[in-house]
Amino acid sequence: MALLGRNALDINVSEKDFCIILGYLCSPNRVGLIEAQIPEEKSFKFEAEFPNEPYFPIKQGETSGGKIMKQGCQLRIYFNNIDNCPDALLPYLGVGTGSYVKRINKGKFVEKIVKNYGFSFGNYQDVNAITAEVQRRHPNYMGKFYEGYNL
Repeated sequence: MALLGRNALDINVSEKDFCIILGYLCSPNRVGLIEAQIPEEKSFKFEAEFPNEPYFPIKQGETSGGKIMKQGCQLRIYFNNIDNCPDALLPYLGVGTGSYVKRINKGKFVEKIVKNYGFSFGNYQDVNAITAEVQRRHPNYMGKFYEGYNL
C-alpha cells in the first residue's frame, strides 16, 4: 500500500553529500516545517505509515478558481533560511511560500528522511534522534553530517 505515486521524486546525491544535507536540514532554525498534505480518502494510508504524525487533510472538491483539488499526497520541506546552503542541495530547492524562503517538493526524499532518519512532520526536529540515525547508517560520514550542521 504505497502512499506516494510513481511520479514522486527523490534527491539523488552521493552518500557524502546526503550526510551533509541531513546535517544542514537539522541545524537550528533552518527548516520551518516538514509538511504532509494528504487527500482525505488517503488519510488511512498516511496514518498507517506514519502513526501519530501530523498532516493537513485535503478536502475533495474544487478550488475557488474552479479547479479540482490536489489528488496526490504532497510531502514538503519549508525553509526559514537557506544561508550557506550546500551546493548539492541547491538544484532541489523550489520557490517558497508565505514566510518560507524556499521549499523541497521531493516526496520520496521527505518520506525517506522521516521514515529512516529521525525527522518528523511538523516544525520540531529532534537533532539527537537524527544524529543517532546518521551515526548508525553512515558512521564513516559523521564528519560530513557535522559539516552540514555547522554551515
